[in-house]
Amino acid sequence: MKKFCHIIALTLIAAAVYAVPVGERLPAGSRAKGFGETSVTSTDFWSISNNQAALAWQSAMAAGIYCENHFMLKELGRQYAGLILPTRAGVFGAGFGYSGDNHYNEIKTGLCFSRKFGPRFSAGMQIDLYHVRFSDIYGKKTLISCELGIFYRAGKVLVLGVHIINPVPVKLTSTPDEYLPMSICSGIGYQVSDAFLLTAEAEKDPQNPLIVRTGCEYRVNEKFRVRTGIISSPWSFTFGFGLHFGPLVFDIASVYHQQLGFNSSASLIYCFKSKKRHGAAE
Repeated sequence: MKKFCHIIALTLIAAAVYAVPVGERLPAGSRAKGFGETSVTSTDFWSISNNQAALAWQSAMAAGIYCENHFMLKELGRQYAGLILPTRAGVFGAGFGYSGDNHYNEIKTGLCFSRKFGPRFSAGMQIDLYHVRFSDIYGKKTLISCELGIFYRAGKVLVLGVHIINPVPVKLTSTPDEYLPMSICSGIGYQVSDAFLLTAEAEKDPQNPLIVRTGCEYRVNEKFRVRTGIISSPWSFTFGFGLHFGPLVFDIASVYHQQLGFNSSASLIYCFKSKKRHGAAE
């Protein structure tokens, strides 16, 4: 009985710290998780979720899956899968995410489009469909929202990005009045050298304090990357690595919370043809 109570207490504490309202901005991909969860300036596959504008710099059709586990509790787990398709008009993408368990779960389906406007600027938009289930007692709800992003190459080594989620108010409940949370995240990426990348970003929504994230990535060689970072709220430390094997990209990362322990994740990307390098924050 005592052991059971400890498990329940740990679950409640973890949920209180990491539970987020429906529609909260959650970076996807273990590459971002590895360097401080910074994501808005990364022009990689996971821009399909992290900043759709940066997706315009992808040149190859690709598919990816991502799994995240909070403190070995399946109730706090999260899974995401996506597919991108570059065309002459721009880059199209589709993503599907799931989190929760049989008693409470969230499903997010997104369709996005990203396009370049000249050699330095790109913009993107995503339409989101949220399906929330509150168990058999409280029922379920389906909502439609959107995401907007912009991306700018200020030079060969400097990039800027902004990602806005739920910019238009969408009501979640009527009693009391509750809306999907709007958040704005802006960041900067600086390619110190061909092998070393620095990133930083800040995120704010109306209900929570400002979150600041910083991270770095070092490319040891063409096949191996190492990453680390810091998150301000709650204070957490991140680390991870990436492996490139031809068309396959495998990333793994952990976020360490000083009281609750480790949040681990892994992601896998398959590119249907070789991708070109695009410089800073790729």
